[in-house]
Amino acid sequence: MNNQSQIVEELVVVGSGGVGKSCLTVRFLKDEFTSDYDPTIEENYRKSIVVDEIPCIVNIVDTAGQQEYTALRDQHFQSGKGFLLVFALNDAATFEEVKQLKDQIIKLKDTKRVPLMMCGNKCDLPEKEVDTKAVQAYCTQNKIPYLETSAKSNINVTESFHELVRECRKKAAAAPNAKGNSKQNGKDAKGKGKKGCIIL
Repeated sequence: MNNQSQIVEELVVVGSGGVGKSCLTVRFLKDEFTSDYDPTIEENYRKSIVVDEIPCIVNIVDTAGQQEYTALRDQHFQSGKGFLLVFALNDAATFEEVKQLKDQIIKLKDTKRVPLMMCGNKCDLPEKEVDTKAVQAYCTQNKIPYLETSAKSNINVTESFHELVRECRKKAAAAPNAKGNSKQNGKDAKGKGKKGCIIL
């Protein structure tokens, strides 16, 4: 009924193949886990959620990690509003790749103010190749929130997606003049601004 709650957050999940992007997405949306690895070309999901008592709809694009789908992935980099950057804690190369993907997103968006969330996935596994201090230092330097996650054990999955929605809201709140809505947002949104997930 409230139009504000119908505003869509377009979230794009990116990372190398096999890091658990689909597992995280399905765990968040359906609270299910599958250990079968079936490389994703592209999946789109939509769900109504509530973050900090504010309702919104998330449209989640689970992108391909394989190199042959780079053009398709770049298309989503341009259209997405927020990005969940996923690497596997047991594979150091995936962290290096996700840093490159982050740079690519910034380049395509032509702005540094892009809502981002970093996930070190597979934190339930005993063997870790990635130096977590290096990850935390990188995320602090780039002002990217970071959580260690496990789709299998359901650790920090919901928290990661919710944090990305918060980052999207921060960007929207910092850009009141976007798309010519400044008058409406400035004068009329005093009472309404807190009721929806607004992406401008």
